[in-house]
Amino acid sequence: MIAGRLALLVASAALLLLPLLSARPLAAQGGNCDVPPELTLSRPDPEGTPTEITIGAYLVDLFAINDAEQTFSADLFFMMRWRDERLLSVEGRSLAGCRIPLESVWAPRVWVINERQLRRSLEDLVVIGPDGVAQYQQRFQGVLTNRLDLRDFPMDTQTLAMQIVLGRVGTEEISFVRDERTGSAGEFSIADWTVVGGSVAYEPFRLATSDQDIPQVTYRVEVRRNRAYYAQKVFLPLILIVCMSWAVFWIDPKLVPPQVGISTSAVLTLIAFLFSLAYTLPRLSYLTRADRFVMGATVLVFFAFGEALLSTGLAGRGREETALRIDRGSRIVFPAAFAAILLYALVL
Repeated sequence: MIAGRLALLVASAALLLLPLLSARPLAAQGGNCDVPPELTLSRPDPEGTPTEITIGAYLVDLFAINDAEQTFSADLFFMMRWRDERLLSVEGRSLAGCRIPLESVWAPRVWVINERQLRRSLEDLVVIGPDGVAQYQQRFQGVLTNRLDLRDFPMDTQTLAMQIVLGRVGTEEISFVRDERTGSAGEFSIADWTVVGGSVAYEPFRLATSDQDIPQVTYRVEVRRNRAYYAQKVFLPLILIVCMSWAVFWIDPKLVPPQVGISTSAVLTLIAFLFSLAYTLPRLSYLTRADRFVMGATVLVFFAFGEALLSTGLAGRGREETALRIDRGSRIVFPAAFAAILLYALVL
């Protein structure tokens, strides 16, 4: 399984790097790849005609999503190409096959604005094709910030975004075309999420302190949380604890120690679950589905504890028949209330 995943990642990387590897300068051509300075300052298209730029992204791997820190770790290829016919023949020589530093040709500058700890694995080089098409590729690896909406936790679906700003160009100077290679690998390192799909979009970005739009490319990947872990490790134990607290309804109300012991242990266990969930999520101003379930279960167990005190108190004062009648009614009321809590927390 691991070997197959590594092979898939290597194959994906090799496929994307093929244009870079195959476009090395040919020694037989003598290869002077110097570009006149005037070509770096102006666009290849005349004023008023936007330069068409084909942009795409390929998600190689998704390592982790940190709910508490609102970040995710990813490995992403970014691809950008445009046509510059001025590079077909410069001072009587062809630049086909040249690998030129990004700052030596006209090209948008690439900045990731939501990065936290991100590194570039490739050199900032532009490969010139025989038809004058300039191609730039970069591989970003690291941690990016992303605001998560956790209201449906742990049954949520999130959209992770990588926001790439294109500098040195205006929004009216370029037009965006989606690269057909945009997509994602079939398998990922992350185990508790499933990647549903990915897309790339061109949309303007505006700073809060400015009224000028900046070109921005956003790669979004939609992920769905795997719910099996939480069903087995959180919800199932809590359901068993709540059901355990109902045992007091079948115990003789004159037996005070077992009734109080079962109820108090159930309450303390639920409080411990609340603390464990607090470490996995940020300090939210709203309740998640898990919060609603745990809090509802806690209140229900607390009421079961109160019912146990009431029935034992009545039995101690000689009203044993009343205490038994309350216990019999609780055997119906509490499961019905718990079903309503499940419906409210996990469905509505």
